[in-house]
This record gives sequence, structure tokens and C-alpha cells, in this order.
Amino acid sequence: MLTLLMVLGVALAVYGVMRAIRAGGPLPLIYRPLSGVQERQWEERILRLTRGNRGALERAVTARRRRFPQASRLDLLKLVHDEYVKDRE
Repeated sequence: MLTLLMVLGVALAVYGVMRAIRAGGPLPLIYRPLSGVQERQWEERILRLTRGNRGALERAVTARRRRFPQASRLDLLKLVHDEYVKDRE
């Protein structure tokens, strides 16, 4: 009886994860990408371009967020980086 309850519990947990994946809902922490690491890498790239001016970085990200309110911070950092590179050419 106890084994049956354990199997049923595991099956329900797997079903919940599969349903969340298909529905596009929030994934468990294990399945989320490491976007924080990527954000820091893009911040470092932009800081090199701005000679360490974090204020300029944050102002640029804020300006892009006004234009693209649904974008993630990672996407905004990429946009800012592309604009700085394009301006330097």
C-alpha cells in the first residue's frame, strides 16, 4: 500500500512538471537557464566599452526598458551593447 502511494506521488509530480512545461508556465528552478551569469558577462562587456561607467550602463538599460517594457534585462543589455558597438564604428 505504501509503495502504491509513493508511485502515485511520483507520477503526479512528473505530470505536474510536464504540464508546466507544455503550458509555458514557470519551470522549476532546476530547469531554468543561468541568465544571471550571462547578464554579468554582458554587463562586463558594456562596462569595458564605457570605461567602467555603471551609471551610463544603467541609464541606457532604463532607456531601452521604456521602449521594450516586456524585454528581459539580458535582452536589454544585448541591445545596449549592440548600440555602443555600432556607435563606435
